[in-house]
Amino acid sequence: MNNSDKSGRAGRPVRVEDVAREAGVSPITVSRALSAPHKVRQETRERVMEAVARTGYVVNSIASSLRSGRSSIVTIFVASLLNPHFAAAMQGALDAFEGSRFRLMFAQTGYVDGLKAEVLELIRPFNPAAVMFAGIPMQPEARAALRKVGIPIMEMWSGADDPIDMVAGASIETGAAMMGRHFAEQGYKHIAYVGQTKVPGGIGMAGFRRGLEEAGSKLEFVLAVEGTGTLSAGIAAFDRLLDEFPSCDAVYIGSDLLAVGAQIAAGDRGLQLPRDMAMGGYGDLEFARYLRPALTTVAVSDYETGRLAGVALRHRLENGEHEPIIQVPMRLLVRDSTPKRARKT
Repeated sequence: MNNSDKSGRAGRPVRVEDVAREAGVSPITVSRALSAPHKVRQETRERVMEAVARTGYVVNSIASSLRSGRSSIVTIFVASLLNPHFAAAMQGALDAFEGSRFRLMFAQTGYVDGLKAEVLELIRPFNPAAVMFAGIPMQPEARAALRKVGIPIMEMWSGADDPIDMVAGASIETGAAMMGRHFAEQGYKHIAYVGQTKVPGGIGMAGFRRGLEEAGSKLEFVLAVEGTGTLSAGIAAFDRLLDEFPSCDAVYIGSDLLAVGAQIAAGDRGLQLPRDMAMGGYGDLEFARYLRPALTTVAVSDYETGRLAGVALRHRLENGEHEPIIQVPMRLLVRDSTPKRARKT
């Protein structure tokens, strides 16, 4: 083709029809080769891809969706991409959709008490094939409205007993209960919780309290830290904990990142961990094992949560098979930060 042909006719963008003419096939064959290559013979696929390279054609997924009525967009609403747990899960979801015809579109909502039914107004303009929600609680009317939209809905870390459609994740409450039982068994007496107190993270507080009580102990102090858990938030929270609950001998912190900040603050205040205070976290972020003392934590792979959610949703979109609940494994990793306390005689 000459230079004018490579940008279509009269300088306009290259269209599917131009690629079809170059490859000697129909426009529908070009579309099928690009969106569902497994349905096209290898020889034909190769001709189409060579024509794409020669013409410089670029697939516009949104425009294609509007023309065909078959969306290739999966919209993901996430509370915060600064949160390392969510960021790792988003990478898992991206990897799960790699090589498919679907493209992921991210929207950050911030931490909210609960999305309202108006969430539908956020979704409609994109005409998505499916929607994922990562760590976002929803009010009952929003959940009811989403059940009627007629597309697959995947929740992650929802804390909901009744998923809208599909849900992937480990139970935050169950993991926190493991930590509560561990704290009680280790003999700690003045126990605090630092972290989110609202859904979804807040269900960790309820689980931790339950685990303590099941093992014959109790939660004496709660310090709420809402929003994205950061190092600076952990430092500030630990300073408040010491000021408001100086008798504390053990603290469960709702995320590993907050716990790192707490360890920094403990050193600044002259405390020796775990001698002066035991500490547990949640998430098993990579650095947790390298802290001194190494952090006891609830291990849940955030990447695997996103990947399993993405695999299940992609399978649903491509094959129509529906797996409503995807369980992500979890376990308690006991490390140096929670030693057993000697019994007083």
